[in-house]
Amino acid sequence: MATRTLEMRFTTQFDRLVTIRVPNAREDLTAEEVASVMDLLLDKNIFDGSAAMLAAKHSARVVTRSIDDIAIE
Repeated sequence: MATRTLEMRFTTQFDRLVTIRVPNAREDLTAEEVASVMDLLLDKNIFDGSAAMLAAKHSARVVTRSIDDIAIE
């Protein structure tokens, strides 16, 4: 069983790196869709935490994790 997590990475006003993770990312996710969502998050400025306000897009990636169960008796 494999799971996919979208990681959107931003820099803050203090040049720190912040990662926002979205579980169960779609298989057909496009770079344009991700960039658009990241722009929206920056425009709306809805995240305000200890690392300061998001300032710019840094990068994005999909992390795939695979788990194989082992039957033991």
